[in-house]
Amino acid sequence: MLYDFFLTIVFFLSSFGFSEFNDISTCDNDEVFEIVCGFQNPEDLYLSPSETKIIVSEFGSLAPNTKFGDLVYFDLSTNKIESISISYESNEWGDDTCSLEDKRMSPHGIDLIERDDGKYMLAVVNHLPRETIELFELVETNTLKLIWRGCVDAPQNKYFNDIALKKDGSFYVTSMFDSNISEWSLVSASIFISNTGEVFYWRKDNGFEVVSNTSGSFPNGIDLSFDEKFLYINYWFSGLTVKFNLSNNSIDYEHFGGGKDNLLVTDTGLWVAAHNYSGVEGLQCDESIVQCPLPFTIHQLSLTDLREIKSYQFSNKQMGAATVALPEKNKIWLGTFHGDRIASFNIK
Repeated sequence: MLYDFFLTIVFFLSSFGFSEFNDISTCDNDEVFEIVCGFQNPEDLYLSPSETKIIVSEFGSLAPNTKFGDLVYFDLSTNKIESISISYESNEWGDDTCSLEDKRMSPHGIDLIERDDGKYMLAVVNHLPRETIELFELVETNTLKLIWRGCVDAPQNKYFNDIALKKDGSFYVTSMFDSNISEWSLVSASIFISNTGEVFYWRKDNGFEVVSNTSGSFPNGIDLSFDEKFLYINYWFSGLTVKFNLSNNSIDYEHFGGGKDNLLVTDTGLWVAAHNYSGVEGLQCDESIVQCPLPFTIHQLSLTDLREIKSYQFSNKQMGAATVALPEKNKIWLGTFHGDRIASFNIK
């Protein structure tokens, strides 16, 4: 219903000069990108602990749609896409009231951390069959294996987007908008940059609470500083990235530029994927499109003050609508919310 309504808006705006574009259907490299096809909407990426594999979150759909996705990995040593085996144990890390309803998922944002107990924890924002956070222990040998360790049900009517884990197993998560928001309200928010969501904090002994002063226009990517004193938050509709001080719940620094999607804290800075188009334009990438071709920018920002270190702009290439930028040696790997591929480009 909501998606059909947005498509009506897209077709209406196209009569006033909305640009047409061609689908990217071939899987060839170009002069910039090395392409790896064979994925379903690889929305978020994360390096494994050994940094030899890329964990890929293959997005399906939001409810009430019922398209499921998967978790897979790309082996950098063999250049092959591999499945991840999942075993299921008792709910130790999640909310005691949360139960596993279905082994299928529609994964969205992911995060990986080494916990205080030495185990690797992978958290997954999941949209189907209901809105949850799924928590796994990651075991890496020559392959990747996951052990289900619990889940957390989202607050009523909340659609989550991305997640940032703490070493004690608690986490921060962005709520992009409410599931019961009216179609016109969401369109209006995308045009007038009004608030649609906020950041939640969850811990096992206390459940969810809203983080004060985090409301914004479509909260999206989120990550924690290495010392866990600051949050970095993206807002898609407003194009805003903030460095948020958790000691006093205030914004210390801001960066504007493009529709901000996912971000990653690394030792080379904050890597941010930004879309150079409106939210309504993005809905032109419907199910008939193999790979969304819309333009994007990758920002490398200072972790200290969000100063722009370097930006990379792309359009009319074999990769479009990038949602995440993952540094790996001298490469940056890209995922997308609508496509069949990941891509990489070289940096100095």
